[in-house]
Amino acid sequence: EWAYDPFSERNRLYVFEKEPEISIENNYPRLDGATAAYPVYGSIVQAVYKGLNEKTIKDYVQCNTTPVAYERLINKEVDAIFVAEPSKKQLEMAKKAGVELELIPLGKEAFVFFVNKENPVTNLSVEQIQDIYTKKIKNWKKVGGKRWKIMAFQRPENSGSQTVMENKVMSGIQMALPLEEEYYEFMGGIVNGVANYRNYKNSIGYSFRYYVTGMNKNDNIRLLSINGVEPSKENIKTEKYPYTVDFYLVTRKDVKNKNLDMLI
Repeated sequence: EWAYDPFSERNRLYVFEKEPEISIENNYPRLDGATAAYPVYGSIVQAVYKGLNEKTIKDYVQCNTTPVAYERLINKEVDAIFVAEPSKKQLEMAKKAGVELELIPLGKEAFVFFVNKENPVTNLSVEQIQDIYTKKIKNWKKVGGKRWKIMAFQRPENSGSQTVMENKVMSGIQMALPLEEEYYEFMGGIVNGVANYRNYKNSIGYSFRYYVTGMNKNDNIRLLSINGVEPSKENIKTEKYPYTVDFYLVTRKDVKNKNLDMLI
């Protein structure tokens, strides 16, 4: 994530061709968010927040991953976060704290599945994905691949990708508990695990398209088509790709900050 820290030297943030029409010089909205969303809000902050530098920005803008960002928002440590939809537990946490969340859709993203490049499978159906993650299908041979046992990687509960997996992909169907070697705490780990040809050519993982094609690009993985539709930009725009999801700016109804309203 360091490559997307605002004001850091040689970062990879987007540089606006024209100076934005708004600027914030005080009462800076405190922001946090998901790893995959950091390039978005990091770029905005770098262009709009004035009078700060690489060190002082950390008092206002951080990237602590989805679960921590939701906790910080609910605990009133930040004003807004850039994330995927909240999990049931995160909604319960907000309700228990007496916090009302406001979700503002910012854009669309593809939730993607990927395999090792040595795996000949290029497409799976929605039902096949569900059957793999309930362990009804345990071998790639059943879906047109080689006679390899499937290793289905998962992410932690309340992470953005796990929430989308449970809500959008599984649609309420209970996922099988992952084996210890099928569980990855961080998003980079799941990509690198699938890419590791020597040990995991039989594995499958999931993440957000921008993360695996831009932020953590790895030539040893291949994105799968779902129901014969590839996760291309065009198929995301038209929502033809079945796992097209919104990402959000999430704030609390009680936040009173005119600069945040302007930013939104």
